[in-house]
Amino acid sequence: MEKEFKRIIAPVDGSKPSMRSAKKAIYLAKKMELDLIAVYVVHVPISAFVGPPYSPVIYTDQKEIKQIRKKMKDEGAILLDEIEEIASKVGVKIAKKLVEGAPDEEIIRMSRRNDLVVMGAKGISAIDRIFLGSVSEKVLHKSKSSVMIVR
Repeated sequence: MEKEFKRIIAPVDGSKPSMRSAKKAIYLAKKMELDLIAVYVVHVPISAFVGPPYSPVIYTDQKEIKQIRKKMKDEGAILLDEIEEIASKVGVKIAKKLVEGAPDEEIIRMSRRNDLVVMGAKGISAIDRIFLGSVSEKVLHKSKSSVMIVR
């Protein structure tokens, strides 16, 4: 019998729901014997560029924004290493991807029709969700791949 899915994509952002979904993705990858890709998207919110009223802090120079991006990349790398460690304990090897962009767009761009995207229902950014909509909701409605939302 042919496998329905070729690989699992697990987007993570450090929130509790994304960690739960990553563990579910690891479990499924092991049971289904599939490749697993953990992805962290570095996203500097639009509020960082426009300042108040959307952001309590005005970021006036590019140096500050570069520092924020570097910090987010470092945090993303640490998080992906944590996911890799969890996966290795159960014998699942993963590919780690750290990319920059809009989270929903990058997840959709990375996924293919025969992938399973396993992601948390809510992420880390409540303000962005109010203004821009939920990443999981956008991926669910716009992706050509199957999407599993973990509550």
